[in-house]
Amino acid sequence: MLRRSPVVAGSFYPSNPQRLSGDVDEFLKSAEKKKLGGELVALIVPHAGYVYSGPVAAYSFAQLAGSGVELAVVLAPSHRARFNGASIWPSGVFETPLGEVPVDEVIGRELEKQPHIKFIKEAHLYEHSLEVQLPFLQKTLGHFSLVPLIIGTVEPDACAAIADELASVLRNEARKYAVVISTDLSHYFPYERANALDGIFIRKLEGFDLAALAKSLASEESQACGEGPVLTGLSFAKMMGAREVQVLKYANSGDTAGGKDQVVGYLAAAVVK
Repeated sequence: MLRRSPVVAGSFYPSNPQRLSGDVDEFLKSAEKKKLGGELVALIVPHAGYVYSGPVAAYSFAQLAGSGVELAVVLAPSHRARFNGASIWPSGVFETPLGEVPVDEVIGRELEKQPHIKFIKEAHLYEHSLEVQLPFLQKTLGHFSLVPLIIGTVEPDACAAIADELASVLRNEARKYAVVISTDLSHYFPYERANALDGIFIRKLEGFDLAALAKSLASEESQACGEGPVLTGLSFAKMMGAREVQVLKYANSGDTAGGKDQVVGYLAAAVVK
């Protein structure tokens, strides 16, 4: 059986199960659960160390508590491996200090057959941007199945093709599911400059115009280190009938746990139909 062990427990988040559980509970308790203007399709979440981005991520994950979601599709960027298309971990389990998360093998094997999606084990082994979402999912959903996808491209047409292949597999899915889009925003700018850059990203995101958003990111008018997951996830959401992006929370590391000379931006948002 394929087994993916945690690699950033003890650095990005606590390795002690009791402390990790308590920390996530505190983040969720402090986050306001905002009323959405429609049915949830996808969430945008950051992926930094919990002390930095946990207070923001909780605003998105709070939407999943009591939601009845049984299937979590996580789209995350690749920080280490370089490849085209997307990599699915097709079966087995992902481990965290809170226990095992089963991968949905039926969906995993179907995605593995798609032209733009393959199993590239190295893409997953040391990638933190997907791993850090799992304890939040375990605490808000309890028992659920996972579809873990690492997106290796930022090219808009390729992202749209991956989204189309994901839609073809999930279109007749009877279980309630949600897509989790993993991204941080601008990196290492002074506080005010980061707010300005991230403000541009947020305005483009709220406009829900994928071409305009992709152009903004490509020109570095705005920044997102999860550009591929963002473009893929939003393309998928549109295919599923989503019509609006609702911002739940924005902050940067200067607001949470760091200095203000070089900050990283974090966003929580919901995509609804």
